[in-house]
Amino acid sequence: MAEQSMFWPTTGTGDGISGGYTDARLKTIWKATLGNGVLQYLNKLEATGTGTSTLAVNTGAAIVEGYLYENDSSASIATASLGSATYGLYVIANEDASALAVSRSVAGTTVAAKSTRLALNSTTPAQPSIKIATVVTSGGSITSITAENNRFASSRVKTVGSSTLAVGTRTTNQSIANNTSTVVTFGSVTNSDYVTGVAGTGVFTIKESGIYSLMVGLNFATNTTGERSTWIHVNGILFVHTLTQFLATGLGSTQRMTAAYQESLTAGDTVEFYVYQNSGGALNLARYIASIARLG
Repeated sequence: MAEQSMFWPTTGTGDGISGGYTDARLKTIWKATLGNGVLQYLNKLEATGTGTSTLAVNTGAAIVEGYLYENDSSASIATASLGSATYGLYVIANEDASALAVSRSVAGTTVAAKSTRLALNSTTPAQPSIKIATVVTSGGSITSITAENNRFASSRVKTVGSSTLAVGTRTTNQSIANNTSTVVTFGSVTNSDYVTGVAGTGVFTIKESGIYSLMVGLNFATNTTGERSTWIHVNGILFVHTLTQFLATGLGSTQRMTAAYQESLTAGDTVEFYVYQNSGGALNLARYIASIARLG
């Protein structure tokens, strides 16, 4: 194919096309500019429903090999008949002139001819598709939903602000037992497009592959005996550790500590922030913050 351009309003002069642009050319421009994946639009087709027999998919849009899928109201897929198995949540572009059979769809068990729709399927569809989540069921009830790698298309261009930054904060004391490794929990968590946190457990879950910056800053209450340390766990493995030795004759003020790390993470990875102290008794931890930012 020779060099060409699009959208010149010159009705046949130069690269302007007097008869308009075909579906094939429009599909090409979507693939070339946006790629395949969920778009940063509305609620990005977030899937929920763990503990129920209904998979709810929020509003959003996606590009599947140039076909645009849009959902401007929440969609739901019944899972009660699926038994116990693992399924992919796909956006499928059915190019055939007949309906495509799937495990479950919004419409039942098919994707209509010449349409792009959401569906659960036990195998990768033969038709053009993108997988946006893995859904596990037990007796028809959803036990887990995991967002897939490379879920987003146009988000490969980094955005600015809270969309890339997840933050956990606490302004009240957390009592840290003596001589015990303890995970930091939070009073509140702000999620991002790439990370979901649970305040009560302190666990952050990665939703998309990328390079991430991990940071925690915290304050131990005044005490002059023993050690204080903080570290970062990824999938239960210690990645970075900060240790400070305080002697009985040492500092008598609030003891501030930080730990930071950059790591390549994938969807489903978990991050936790831990602390330790051996002052001889319980010691309060107060006014702390942890953040996870996707760098690219």
